[in-house]
Amino acid sequence: MITPAFELSQEQHFLTITVHVPYARASEFDLYIDGEDFKLYAKPYFLRLTLPGRIVEDGREKASFDVDKGLFTIRIPKETPGQHFEGLDMLTALLAPKGSRSAKPLVEEMEGSAVTEEEEEEEFDWQIDQTPYVVTTEEELNSLCKYGFGNQRAGVFTRLQVCLSTGN
Repeated sequence: MITPAFELSQEQHFLTITVHVPYARASEFDLYIDGEDFKLYAKPYFLRLTLPGRIVEDGREKASFDVDKGLFTIRIPKETPGQHFEGLDMLTALLAPKGSRSAKPLVEEMEGSAVTEEEEEEEFDWQIDQTPYVVTTEEELNSLCKYGFGNQRAGVFTRLQVCLSTGN
């Protein structure tokens, strides 16, 4: 799943979340709003935020989707009007899953016990790691495109474009 680019802003009574989800269908949006949790799923995008304050779903929330720009904007009421949410610009902190994941062992040793189908079916853990979206410049993309034996060549199109523009 792709973590979309997003922005947060706040007013005295509302928190506004703007999410860039190009090519998503408005009919396929799933939202979850509860306390400090905000989750948005719009295939292939998934955004889970742990907010620094509490929000409520009480009928005053408003959402809009600009299909041409791919922007989904939702305005959600704060549980405590006038509360200032600190750290809305700390994207990695907002994306971090609730609680500590490091307490769980990453590898579990299984002794020769047989696993039945009932034990095998586990609930999917939606607390997947997310990273903020970063805009990549054209120069950075060009440096990543390599070709030839062992990917040792790069920049053929840049040199070709320079030659064509200068007339040589």
